[in-house]
Amino acid sequence: MEDRKMRALLNQLDDDLVIQEFDKLMEGVEIDMDSIHKKAHQKLRKHNRATKLKRRKRYSYVAAACLCLIGVTGVYASDISETIKSFMTKTSVYDTVVDGDAYYLKDKQVLNSDITVESVIVSNGNLEMTISTQADRAFEDLGEIEIIPQDGSNTIYYPGGYGGEKDNLFLHFMNKTEGNYNIQPFQYFKLVIGENSYDLSLEKAKALDLDGQIYTAKSDLIDGVNLAASIADGKGKTNIQLVSSFADEHLQLIRFGQPIQTKVIEKFEDRGAEGTIGSSTGSSAEALYVVDGASNKQHKLEIPKNAKGRPVTNFETSALEGKDLTLTVPAIIATSNQKYEPLTLNIPTNGEVMLNKEIDFSEQKAVLKKMKRLSATSAELEFELNTGENKYIDLRSFNFYSPDIKKMSAEFNGNQATMTMEFHKEIEISEFQMSNPSFVMNGNWTIDLKR
Repeated sequence: MEDRKMRALLNQLDDDLVIQEFDKLMEGVEIDMDSIHKKAHQKLRKHNRATKLKRRKRYSYVAAACLCLIGVTGVYASDISETIKSFMTKTSVYDTVVDGDAYYLKDKQVLNSDITVESVIVSNGNLEMTISTQADRAFEDLGEIEIIPQDGSNTIYYPGGYGGEKDNLFLHFMNKTEGNYNIQPFQYFKLVIGENSYDLSLEKAKALDLDGQIYTAKSDLIDGVNLAASIADGKGKTNIQLVSSFADEHLQLIRFGQPIQTKVIEKFEDRGAEGTIGSSTGSSAEALYVVDGASNKQHKLEIPKNAKGRPVTNFETSALEGKDLTLTVPAIIATSNQKYEPLTLNIPTNGEVMLNKEIDFSEQKAVLKKMKRLSATSAELEFELNTGENKYIDLRSFNFYSPDIKKMSAEFNGNQATMTMEFHKEIEISEFQMSNPSFVMNGNWTIDLKR
């Protein structure tokens, strides 16, 4: 079945017609599906009798049956809608959702009288940890920090970035062995902090629950981005879990919502033996709201207190249980881990030179307009952003790195970007690598949470 037909099916059909289309989906399957087919129909009919509602936008039971099909044979997996499959690979861990398998620290671990590991998440391409200290110690005071998986890979991870407030430190790790963000999930590891080491173990996180009702989003502006939501009722209020998936496997969610700050300032410095340091403007987003269909009252999506995991996808609201709600997500912030061809540039001896070199980040484009020599060891670059055809996706920022750079400051603002860089020594040519572009995707998604 074509993805276009499946989308139409999931978003438009009455419950009774879902059964008929489910029959069509199973056509051509040459294995014995009688048991799966019968159970799926029984569950669907039972659910329909209980709710007695019309024109629901749901697909959980079709997805459950398709999942059974995938478990029996991979031969017919291509017949299953990409829309459904995009959510089947998700894993729910703490207050976030990740792609593929993930492991997490179930309970906080007290290492000594001073340091406690509050949380750990590891998944494909991501490793993060939160620690707390009794003495409100700075990151630099803790000594060298390393995570060494006990899986025979001889890989070492170390903090590539950190942040936090008061006595909590959030650490984001990178692959020290390879010098990149190639991170593979693991369960057992040795944590090194300063002169001490600790053996810790993680729990495997459960796959995203597709056995309940999932509401899909509608957007006529951007293709290849699927948003969905599920509802969890608790203490008389409504909690909402948002999920995103991308047709482009390189894209990853940073945050739901429109960024509060349009200007992005990034700084980088190579301190030699001391390592590198960098900073960037935060990606805080404007608040999201659900609207009660009966009272037209807005309810803000609040991040839970002491939420764990990034990006946060679980939210609390003041909306009462059982209400029909509508959620609008005007935009999301996403990044890409795609590898791009390096750019070799001749540094002008003096003055400036027009370049007009196009950079294609797949989702959006930019043009390196010109380069100006500022001094014997410094230069300035000017870019024009958002030169691609997709007017609903804005290029927010990107990394522009060369081993020749000692220090760099970049400012992204609207459709313009300026980078000022200082080199280790006077050079005439250098190779630059672009990476990790971030995008604002203005899809204006609407999710009808009608129960």
